[in-house]
Amino acid sequence: MPRAEEKKHSGFPAISLRQPNADRIIRGKKRRDRRSRPTRFRGWLLVHASLAKSADESTDRERGKLLGLVQLEDCVKDGDGWTYVWKSPRRFRTAIACRGHYSIPFYVPGKLVRGTPAEKVTPGALAPKASSRGA
Repeated sequence: MPRAEEKKHSGFPAISLRQPNADRIIRGKKRRDRRSRPTRFRGWLLVHASLAKSADESTDRERGKLLGLVQLEDCVKDGDGWTYVWKSPRRFRTAIACRGHYSIPFYVPGKLVRGTPAEKVTPGALAPKASSRGA
């Protein structure tokens, strides 16, 4: 029986990030992002700007919206945390209102991204777990 995390999802994967990091990633100014936990997810996912405010945020930025999409190229151990490596960001012409979620990734209905660059890419997926058996 497949585990819950391995089941097929309908919709497009997304990650929710606080501002200003969501903007920085989607503009290509932030290529690496330090996180507290790892992910096996790789590939295209939507960037969602969460409603939460960062302590260093002083400007009014879009929140609670999908800003665009980016590829999560890698997730590497970095001291006591993890670094997510981003590439190929694409900003949407118009941000799309959407509820976020803390899961990495969470999934949004495909109908929300119709007419955006997300329609032209294959959504990313969880990479298989490394086998502990020798080959």
